[in-house]
Amino acid sequence: MKSILTYLFIMVSGLLMSQQIYIDKGIQVNGLWCFPTHNNPQTYRYLSTKARLALDEEQHPKFSFMRYITEKPSAGENATSSVIEAGGGGILHFLVLYETPQVQVDEAEIMLKELLENDQVSIDGPILFDSASYALVSSILDKENNEHEKRLLSVGKAPVMENSSIALSFDVNPLNSKLLLESFKMDTPDISLVFDLSFSGLSEAYDATLEIDWSEIKKSKSFGAGGNIYFVSADVELGLDELFKNNSIKLVTNGDDDDMEALLNTVYDKLLDLMFKPIEPAIVPEEHRGGLMDALSSIIGQDGALSSGNTFNFGVNASFQMKELRTEGKSNLVFNGRSTVNRHHFITFNIGDLYQTYGSDTRFFRDVPIWDPAFQQREVFVGVDGDLEKEFEDMLNSVTLAMRKKHANGNETLSELIINKETFKNYEGHLSMRYLNQGDSIRTDWLTYEYRTLWKFKGGGGYESKWESENSAMINLFVPFQRRDILLDGNLDLLKEKGVRAISVQIDYPFFDQVKYDRITIRPTDDLKGKSFKITLPNTSEEVNYSITWLRKDASNLSKTGTDRFGLIFIDEIPDE
Repeated sequence: MKSILTYLFIMVSGLLMSQQIYIDKGIQVNGLWCFPTHNNPQTYRYLSTKARLALDEEQHPKFSFMRYITEKPSAGENATSSVIEAGGGGILHFLVLYETPQVQVDEAEIMLKELLENDQVSIDGPILFDSASYALVSSILDKENNEHEKRLLSVGKAPVMENSSIALSFDVNPLNSKLLLESFKMDTPDISLVFDLSFSGLSEAYDATLEIDWSEIKKSKSFGAGGNIYFVSADVELGLDELFKNNSIKLVTNGDDDDMEALLNTVYDKLLDLMFKPIEPAIVPEEHRGGLMDALSSIIGQDGALSSGNTFNFGVNASFQMKELRTEGKSNLVFNGRSTVNRHHFITFNIGDLYQTYGSDTRFFRDVPIWDPAFQQREVFVGVDGDLEKEFEDMLNSVTLAMRKKHANGNETLSELIINKETFKNYEGHLSMRYLNQGDSIRTDWLTYEYRTLWKFKGGGGYESKWESENSAMINLFVPFQRRDILLDGNLDLLKEKGVRAISVQIDYPFFDQVKYDRITIRPTDDLKGKSFKITLPNTSEEVNYSITWLRKDASNLSKTGTDRFGLIFIDEIPDE
C-alpha cells in the first residue's frame, strides 16, 4: 500500500509541473471540459464532472444514520403521565468525493479527435486543482434551525485530487432526526453539497490597457459609497460590471476583439486581486451571510444538479472583504502577452435516495438505545489541504496539531499529531486522533474538544494558533499565510528626464514573529516587466511598508515612505524637494 502511495506522491508532483493549460482554449465534449496543455497542445486535461458518496471494498456507500435514544430523569411529583418522552437525537456520517467516470473520458477523447480532425489528440487525466473547498446546505441538519429554512451549515477545505474523500458528521436533535429520516425516503433528501474547485492556466496573448479611476470607484454605490465591506462572489461580479458601464474602469484594446470574453476574465481576475481580499465565510458577520446562501441556492437545483457547465471567475462559496482604497487619481495597468489566471469550477451533490436500497439494512440506518457511554470512543479525523504539500517544499518544516479534551471527571486527554514532508509520502488517506469517555454523561459536551496548531518554518520562526473549541468530526488544516506579488509601475522616461539615475525600493512586512525585508534597484533604462516583490503574509495581515529613494545625477537623493495594500507601488511619484 505504501509503495502505491509513494508512486501517487511522485505522480502528483509531476502533474504540478506538467499540467499548465491554455485556460482560454477549453472545449466541452460529452459534458467534459477539456483544455490543451502548454507543453503539448495535442494533450488535453479535463475538469472533474460529478460527486458521489465514497464506497467501501464491497461497493457499499460509506454512510450511516444512527438515531440514538437516551434516558431522561423522571419528572417526579410533577409527572402527568407514566409515559414520558425519552432523550436522544441522530448522528449522520458520510464520506463524499468527486470524480469523472472513465467511460465519459474515453468517449470524450473519441469525440475530441473527430471534432479537431486529429488522431494525435489525447486526454491525459484530470486537472489538479490549485485549491478546493466545499459548502453544505440543509434545513434539517442545523439543531438550532426551528423554522427549517435552508442554511449554509459547513464550509471547509476539500481535496485537490479526484477520488479523495472528505468526511462529514452531524448531530441532530430528536425532532430533526425524525425529519431527516423522512427526508431520506424522498428522491432528493435535504442534504446538498457544492464543491468549489479553483484551477489556473495561461491566458491568451493580449495587447490592452486597463484605465482605473480610483476617485470614481470610491463614489460608486456598489463598493466605495455603499457602506458595506463584505461581499460574496455574485455581488463582486455585478459591482465590477457596473464600474465598466459608468466608465470608472475602461478597457482599451489593440487589435482583434475576438478574444474579448477571455480578456475580460483576465481583467476581472486582476481587479479582484487589487480591490478585495478573500476571507473565510466563518469570519463574515451573521447579518452579511445572506448573500452567500443566495449564491449557493442559485446553482443547486431540485435534483442537486449544476445548471451550467461553464467555468467562472469567482468562487460561489467565497467571501471577500473590500480593501481600504487609498490610491488617488488614475492608474493604468498594461496587459501585454500571456499571464497566469485563475478560474473556478463547481460540482454539486445531493445525497440521493439511499433509503430505497439500504433503509432496512442496520449497517446504514439504525435506531439504537445508548445505555453505557463509558465504552464509547470519539475519533476526530484530520483533513490535510493539498496546498500544504507545496509549502513543505518551499517554506514549511512541520505542522503540529494538538488536541485536548477536558472530561467531566476532571481528567484531561492531550494528543499531538506531527505532519511534515515524510507524512505525505506515507499518507494513507487516514489521519485521526481519539479520546475516550471519562464521566462525560452529556453527549453534546462529550463531542466538544479543543485544538491548536504550531507551524515551524524553514530558516527559523514559527506560528502558534490559540486553542479553538470544536465539535465536528473533522479538523481541516489550511495554511495560515498567503502569497502576494507587489508590482512596481511608473513612467521611467519621466524619471530619466528629471535626472534620476536609479531608484531603490525597499519593503518590510510582518511574518508572524519576524519582520522581513527585501529591496529592488531599478535604472531608467530597465524594463519594469517582471520587476516585483514576491512575498508571503499572514492571513491576518495585508499591509506592506515601503520606502523609495531616487538617486539623482547631481548626487542628491529624495526619499518617500508609505504603506501598500493593493499590490501596486508607483515609483514615478517623486516628492517635492
